[in-house]
Amino acid sequence: EGVTGVVKAPIRGAEKKGLEGFAKGLGKGLLGLLVKPIVGISDAATDVMIGVKSTVEYKEEHQQSLALLKNQLRPRRPMYGRDKVLRPYRLEDAAAATLMLRTRCAGENYLGHMDMNDRVALLSVNRLVILGSRGEEQLNLKYKHVDRVEVRPIKQEDGSDGWAIVVILNTPRRNGGEVEVISCQSEQEAVDLCSLVQRGVNLESHGNLVGR
Repeated sequence: EGVTGVVKAPIRGAEKKGLEGFAKGLGKGLLGLLVKPIVGISDAATDVMIGVKSTVEYKEEHQQSLALLKNQLRPRRPMYGRDKVLRPYRLEDAAAATLMLRTRCAGENYLGHMDMNDRVALLSVNRLVILGSRGEEQLNLKYKHVDRVEVRPIKQEDGSDGWAIVVILNTPRRNGGEVEVISCQSEQEAVDLCSLVQRGVNLESHGNLVGR
């Protein structure tokens, strides 16, 4: 399937066509590429669900895969925020929360996520984790180490103009770094990601005040 042009296919699919749309969206989006192996969805089963091939052509094991897909495609509902708020079921949120279980966010309540073309940003109530196209961890940032976060224009490696969120840390990294720069595909993506991270930072600050 590859990861070229992966933006928000799972979200669009879920909104437009419900279960079948989400199966199709998962087949196209990076989030789906990373989540499908976790929930045990095979490509053959996905093909059956979205009608890529006639079910008549499939043997009994593929029909069993279809039944498995219907049962497993709906990941567990996430708990939102520190207060574990229940909200109407959103397939894309549940898929992201399922993926979080394989990261350092495991055991932490879900806050949000964002598809970033060749990356996925996962936000728990304690941290931001960014995964690459193979599921590798590219960034692990705890909100308690964040002083402030800003959206800024930047110069890309090829010299073109771009956008990023700049995270100023209150605690230097082990390598001495005091700033994290997260490049984005567009100004809007930078604004949206900045807003998500700021929510996490605000939650952390509120939690510290309550705990005093």
